[in-house]
Formats: sequence, structure tokens, C-alpha cells
Amino acid sequence: ILTAIAAGKTTSNEIAQAIGIDGKQISTYTQKLERLRLIEREVPLTEQKAKSRRGRYRLLDPLFRFWFRFVYGNEDRYERLGEDAYEALIEPELADFVSPAFETLCQDALPDLYPDELFLDIGRWWYKEHEIDVVGFTDDGTMVVGECKFTNAPLDYSALASLEGHAEEVRWTPRDDGDADVEYVLFTRSGAT
Repeated sequence: ILTAIAAGKTTSNEIAQAIGIDGKQISTYTQKLERLRLIEREVPLTEQKAKSRRGRYRLLDPLFRFWFRFVYGNEDRYERLGEDAYEALIEPELADFVSPAFETLCQDALPDLYPDELFLDIGRWWYKEHEIDVVGFTDDGTMVVGECKFTNAPLDYSALASLEGHAEEVRWTPRDDGDADVEYVLFTRSGAT
């Protein structure tokens, strides 16, 4: 299960298929791993964790994420490749591996980027083909949405346009039942054009 999650299989069905068990049995194992604080079930920010059927699992410890993504089951390959192991096995997948941690850092940075706002909730949101890496709801009716890209290429206008399209699908009503203001943020490793 830990290997499947580290490889990007995050839903119950994906994990069950990857390890070859019935999808109805997976919750027994994932609940035990949650109690051990090895994994966490995450749901879209607009949903209640106990009621949501769109949960995704993630490994909590970065060392476990690295171990089960790159080392576990590949020990013989590292011995065979020797000094070339990093370039052959890790470097091509490093940006993809770092991306979830980068998204968490971006979520943590949101209050510092908007010091005049009080954020009630910050997290991720997804529905069908729509996904937003950073979503923050403020007490004054502002929804801050952000796209995170840990790539070598600078972001262009299409990243903002995509973010705007995804943000239109978020169903959220501010506490005062007014119209929500939307702010857009692009987080990038390599700048923007």
C-alpha cells in the first residue's frame, strides 16, 4: 500500500488495483495506516472529511515517500548502477516527487502573501478533471486560488487561464452569503513569462 501511494496511486480503487486486492477490503488497511500516522486521507477543501467519497491518500513522512518511491524493491538496481544510479533512477522523477511538498509549502505561504486577510481554510480542491493546488477561503469572502509548478520551464499565460477555468467550478459561498471575490496566485520554481 505504501509503495502504491508513493507511486501516485492515491484513491482507494487505484491502490486496491495496484496491490491486487478487492476495493472493499482496502479501507481496513488504510484505516490502520492512518492510525499509525503513516498516511493521511485528504478530501477537497469544500467537503467534509467524514462524508466525502473523493478522498485521496498521501504518505505523511517525506523519508517514507522517498524510500517507497525510489529505494524499496530497487536495491539491486542501485548496486548494479553504482554512481550512475541517481542520474538514471532518481533525477528524471525528482520534480514529480518534490511537487506535493512544494504544494504544501505554497499553501503554508498563503497567509504571508496576504497578511491583511484572515484565512479560515487552506488546502487543495478537485472535482472530476478540475484540480486546484492551493485554495484559501478568507473571512471577508475572498477565495484565493493558486497553481503550483515545480518545473524548469517558466509558466506562461495558459497556466493562469487554466487556473481561472478551474476556479469557476469551485462551489463556495462566503459566510455573509455575498459574492466571492477571487484572487489568483501562480507559484513557480522558474518564474513566469
